[in-house]
Amino acid sequence: MVIQPVLGYGVAVVSPSPGVRRLVAGGEETAIMIQVPARIGGLLDTARFARSLAAAANELGEWCETQNRTRTGSSPLGDQRSEERD
Repeated sequence: MVIQPVLGYGVAVVSPSPGVRRLVAGGEETAIMIQVPARIGGLLDTARFARSLAAAANELGEWCETQNRTRTGSSPLGDQRSEERD
């Protein structure tokens, strides 16, 4: 599944029933859910997975911000055009 975030998408930890926790990411129409499996070791496996997911998500976020800065910054062509108008 591929989610391409749009305005309004979010991430939250929800508790659909007592003793159950889920990480939900996405929006009303599309979402991914990560739930602790009901088995021995499930809590630790989920903790490791959630932490590695958070680290990877942070890395992607930093990359996106860097790309946004370099793509929306002033370009040499844009600078030349503004100088021509002056």
